[in-house]
Amino acid sequence: MQLPLAYLDPAAIEEVSIDAWRDVFDAVGWPASLAGMRDSFTHSDILNAFGHDDPTDGLLQALEALDSFGTEQGREAIMSAMRDRGIDAGRLPAGQGEREFALRFFLAKHRDASLTDAFVRAQIQVQEGGNQRRYNEFVGKEARSIKDLDRNRETLRAEILEFCRKSELGGHVQVEAFEDEGIYIFNILRSHRLQKPLAVVSGHSARATIAYHPVHGDVIRYDATLGRLRIAARASSVVEFYREVLGKVLFGDAGFFDGDAVCDLAVLQEKGQRAFEDHGVYGIGRIWMTECLWERGDRDLCQIRSNDCFRSMEELQLPLSQGRIVQAKLKCEVVGKSTRPVTVNIRVPSRIEVSQKLHEQLIDRLLGAVGIRNAAPRPKTDNLWTLYPWRHSADTWRGQFGPETDRLVTLGVLLPIQLIAVPHPDHVGAGHVLDVHAVADGDYYGVSRAAEISSRSLTATDLDGLELNPEQFRDYLRTRLEITTGGVAWDNGELLELGFLEVGDQRIYTAYALQQPKPGVGARLRTSAGGGHSVLLFPSADGDGAELARVTLESVLPTRQELIRQAVCACALDDSVQAIHIAPDGARLVVDTTIGRVWVDGVQIAGLAADSHAFKFLVLMAKSSARVSRDAIVSAISPGRQQQDEDTAARQAKSRARELISASMAAIGRSFDEDLFPPCGKGFYRCAVLSFVR
Repeated sequence: MQLPLAYLDPAAIEEVSIDAWRDVFDAVGWPASLAGMRDSFTHSDILNAFGHDDPTDGLLQALEALDSFGTEQGREAIMSAMRDRGIDAGRLPAGQGEREFALRFFLAKHRDASLTDAFVRAQIQVQEGGNQRRYNEFVGKEARSIKDLDRNRETLRAEILEFCRKSELGGHVQVEAFEDEGIYIFNILRSHRLQKPLAVVSGHSARATIAYHPVHGDVIRYDATLGRLRIAARASSVVEFYREVLGKVLFGDAGFFDGDAVCDLAVLQEKGQRAFEDHGVYGIGRIWMTECLWERGDRDLCQIRSNDCFRSMEELQLPLSQGRIVQAKLKCEVVGKSTRPVTVNIRVPSRIEVSQKLHEQLIDRLLGAVGIRNAAPRPKTDNLWTLYPWRHSADTWRGQFGPETDRLVTLGVLLPIQLIAVPHPDHVGAGHVLDVHAVADGDYYGVSRAAEISSRSLTATDLDGLELNPEQFRDYLRTRLEITTGGVAWDNGELLELGFLEVGDQRIYTAYALQQPKPGVGARLRTSAGGGHSVLLFPSADGDGAELARVTLESVLPTRQELIRQAVCACALDDSVQAIHIAPDGARLVVDTTIGRVWVDGVQIAGLAADSHAFKFLVLMAKSSARVSRDAIVSAISPGRQQQDEDTAARQAKSRARELISASMAAIGRSFDEDLFPPCGKGFYRCAVLSFVR
């Protein structure tokens, strides 16, 4: 099996003595490549064995202990658990570094049952404390293999060395690389920033500072079959550098790994707990979310912690359709000897942390099956609900209002503001990850909320945004929809009550849902409507509008005709209004056979009797999607004259229809000389405009 990436940390391996490794292998089994060199192997041999040999279950457990407890926090967890169980610290060897102490503890618990109990408690503390090694994943522009691995390894070492020197990280870099069935592993040992801790040197009583560059071990895995790069770095600040330098060195393109975001939590907002059901990954039981970061606009970043976040959100009636989830912690039951669930922390767009590295590959499959990891890019579906509390960049608002945006700013519907958190231009998928802090007049600094995304300087222009003014938006909609009666001023609630939409003899009370309506809204609007018809306009297909007739808007800014058509349908008034009110957009010729009326370009044609030849001609032409013969016209409008006069009746009916249309247009000051029914071959006419007949 493929060893989890965190276990290939060359720094951790070298910090454990050869004697300690020999004791570990004697206890859990020797790697195949080391079996013949028990007294002569080196740390490099160990690293090579871990990269190529199949590990035993015991070795995987030992490496899990090294990864979990081989830190200052891990050692404190061990000592705390031992004190809790009343175990003397002298039962473990003294004078060991944190890495070796972790392995000695692992070996000791196999010989002492009381230490096994302390081991379990220490594991719980470490896993719940978030002491997990993180990794970041990036998708390349294409899946490509690496040519001349040795040459690329040397070039990579030189690039990292130059970066370390320029960044004052020291001057030591070692890079080892190997390939195994299309998987390329780069083990990197590099110096980090100079440290000068105050210490007491063994054998001396005086305090002194010790200057040294610590050595960090970073591991990079590139899967050539998928074009996917995984980076496990001790310092998150170097993740972006590794992403660029790997693309540059391996493929001559620093932006090679600037592909789609690897992590996407949108599925959790769309499906809630249902996202974790029927995933089909063998070995995974129950899954639940215990923490999440929920971002709404630039001001609201809500952290939710619960033993079941989705249950708590439902009980608190939190509208998940608003904003977006940018980070989530999941608990996953895994079939195995351990009863501890695996903790998985995901931060969009690229970070994944797994508490138990033994199950890293299983968790990868699970996240892929759920739709979180390497999910296909989702179409942008922002609307007024998801944009609450309505503070965003001008570009975001243009995505909603289009070319009308500038006019809305002029009218005061959108108010200029300065954002207090903004996306990083190179990591838009991470959300509003930069918290804005003023530095000087006109200069700002964006402090990143995600360790692997760098902070950066900002200008006032970067912070320019617009905020929706709901009351002005209500006034604008009333004007746009020609609503003049009814309605009330915005009360800071979820609705904009626009008033009565007049549709012929019908009046429909109309309200616009800025957010998911609360229970009881139906009774409220029916009261405002005086018991008449009322309709609720939804800018989103999500949400529940069962208390009232509902219209899901095709655009955040509906036209009057679009709204009338949909509102009439929602209130089941189709048979109670004239055909012109339910005709589709673009229909220039509208015929209502139930009341004998015709409209052209929205103008009712006067003087057109329902039993006249001209009316029958218009009905026949409007109904036909192809050309119509004069014989068919005569047969329809005057069957008694069909044998007497081949087409006189057809020509006269058309002429009379054109005359009445022109007269009606002239009556409102419009000239009209267009031929709506031109000849179409000898003896045929056709309707040259879109039409609608009821």
